Amino acid sequence: MATASPAPSPGAGWFPIASIMFGVGWGANQFASLLGLYTDRLHLGDGAAQAMFGVYALGLVPGLVLGGPASDRYGRRRIALPFACLSALVTVVLMAGVAAPWLLYAGRLLAGVVTGAVLAAGTAWVKELTPVSGTRMTALAVSAGFGAGPLVSALVAQWAPHPLVTAYLPHLLIMLLTVPPAFRVPETRVPRAPVTREAGRGRSGLSGVRNPAFRRTIAPVAVWTFTAPVSAFALLPAFVPVHHLPIAYAGAITGLTLASGMAAQPVARRLEARHPRLVARAGLGSIACGLLLAALTIATGLPVLNAVAAVVLGAGYGFVLTYGLGEVARIAAPDELAGLTAVAYALVYVGMFAPLLLTVLAKAVPLGAVLTAMAVLAAACLAYVSRQTRASGRERPERREPATGGTVPDVRECSARR
Repeated sequence: MATASPAPSPGAGWFPIASIMFGVGWGANQFASLLGLYTDRLHLGDGAAQAMFGVYALGLVPGLVLGGPASDRYGRRRIALPFACLSALVTVVLMAGVAAPWLLYAGRLLAGVVTGAVLAAGTAWVKELTPVSGTRMTALAVSAGFGAGPLVSALVAQWAPHPLVTAYLPHLLIMLLTVPPAFRVPETRVPRAPVTREAGRGRSGLSGVRNPAFRRTIAPVAVWTFTAPVSAFALLPAFVPVHHLPIAYAGAITGLTLASGMAAQPVARRLEARHPRLVARAGLGSIACGLLLAALTIATGLPVLNAVAAVVLGAGYGFVLTYGLGEVARIAAPDELAGLTAVAYALVYVGMFAPLLLTVLAKAVPLGAVLTAMAVLAAACLAYVSRQTRASGRERPERREPATGGTVPDVRECSARR
């Protein structure tokens, strides 16, 4: 079994790892605000740009599912750092896509693999370096990267020459600055020996997935995490554009959405300390309201309503992301933290397919009606999760013993006890 390294002291070295997660998040989402430009310049068909956006999730899931357990087994450094270096190479592939559009699909797929591996390993690494605030730090770093990347790339693409090349240059600079310091951060997991067939019989390595708390109150919330913000920034600007500044407008909506998510996370953490049940409820409630605002945006054609919907959907994203990562860190056994985090992120990124799905559905059903139906589904999910938490008869389900035996308390949980 992997064990924690005794070398690093609590809080040592977390910033360089959070920085590479910021950079990888930037690289993963810098493409979002360029969807319309690619459609115009490369004469892509309906839904092609959204398909490029969504194919990222196809790479992300194996990156998460393989990278998380591999990080638990082989150590954080061996997964996070090589894949962080590959993030810059993926950006070069996207830059070449202006001449060969098929490279955009390849680049987006590879971006998913890279992001999944770094998110899974990096989240666990920061959590182990700074147990009390690690989950909050990683959520903020990733959200900041997701928001800043498309905003800056849009501003560059709106006014710089050769926009589909120059828009990616800031990411290369960021990775050049953030990756070298990360190599000096100490490892927190000692690589473990391969588990024999006999010793591993009966263990999946992800016992937390079987925890009722994961199935009933984490998974149903996680699937809405990115469905909310991408509906605001990857879908609405295409249907309700600002014609004289289309790229900058798309980037501004993306930045506003994810900035709202960042601003919501500290509020969610404070609410979590007093009323843990309400974090998921507030997030799902915001998402349901935001989807109704998105439907109203489509009905009225007013870009200003897109901005309002972006704020509400972004806040919902921040709440449910904080809730999901916090609960995963609480229920995960020590040797499966990255693996269970990876499973949660895989559910989170199902939402990346929302723009493609909604674009396809909009050909048969009015988009406003589809968004309204999604709001109803989010409200139904809110009712289900609320019922599950009430049925537990306590603020949070008790931590189950991990499959390896023994109970490992969560630092946040202990500090919050009154």
